[in-house]
Amino acid sequence: MPSTQSASLERKFVVNGMSIAAQEWGMGNKNRVIALHGWLDNSASFEAIAPLINDSHIIALDFAGNGESDHRSQHGAYNIWDDLLDILAIADELAWDSFKILSHSRGAFVGMLLAATMPERVEKLLMLDGALLPPSDEASTPKNLSRYLHQQRSNYQRPSRIMSSIEEVVERRIAKIDLTASECQSLAERSVKPAKEGGYVWRHDPRAVGGSAFKFSKEHQQAFLSALQMPCLIILANNGLFKSAGVDSMLKEYSHIMMEFHDGGHHMHMEDKHSASLAARASEFFSD
Repeated sequence: MPSTQSASLERKFVVNGMSIAAQEWGMGNKNRVIALHGWLDNSASFEAIAPLINDSHIIALDFAGNGESDHRSQHGAYNIWDDLLDILAIADELAWDSFKILSHSRGAFVGMLLAATMPERVEKLLMLDGALLPPSDEASTPKNLSRYLHQQRSNYQRPSRIMSSIEEVVERRIAKIDLTASECQSLAERSVKPAKEGGYVWRHDPRAVGGSAFKFSKEHQQAFLSALQMPCLIILANNGLFKSAGVDSMLKEYSHIMMEFHDGGHHMHMEDKHSASLAARASEFFSD
């Protein structure tokens, strides 16, 4: 019988001058999987699904500036491509010459970039309600860079918001994502740290809230999608962000990318009624 591991193990990887935190399930199992979370989420977003994925050794990262990972240096950045070197360095430390990717939302775009540019390292790519970002036209490039510079300067100096209790943290998280309090509890707890004055403050680097310095055009994204060589599966949530944005129509021209639909919202893999069925599909995809 393929083995699973219900409780995660905490891991720390020192790469590129930072400590990157992670959670690990199924150590020693056949399928080597790196899990990449969504925007301002953390590795806890995979706690419901990861233990249920058969025969898989899963390392779910806290991206730099999120969860329990270090923030980037004062001159560091949180562009969509800045996580790629961290992922590769962690895979090297694990001695994983190749691996599979489980990804959600922003993490799916990161995974797609890595798979398209380093196909010798990525065996399979599974994307949950994510893959593409809203495309930008070239004429908007100066405006986008200006917005990035303003955001980075203002966000770096922004004072931390103090929340009185974990319950308040959970309330703030579920106000923006379609989850119950119990489904969001672990994600919320890993998102904050105790404040010196009492209460809690967000762990994430305020600079991670802003967008990338440069936006990908439609042609850029098409080039990356066309470059994917390994088996790829995207599962769009019926009530998620990307189906409503028309991503399904954009992806129909890429016959090498399997596309499926699943009930649930943008964080469907965290929903109690959907995590098991999504884990079963992930098990099938990774083991085929």
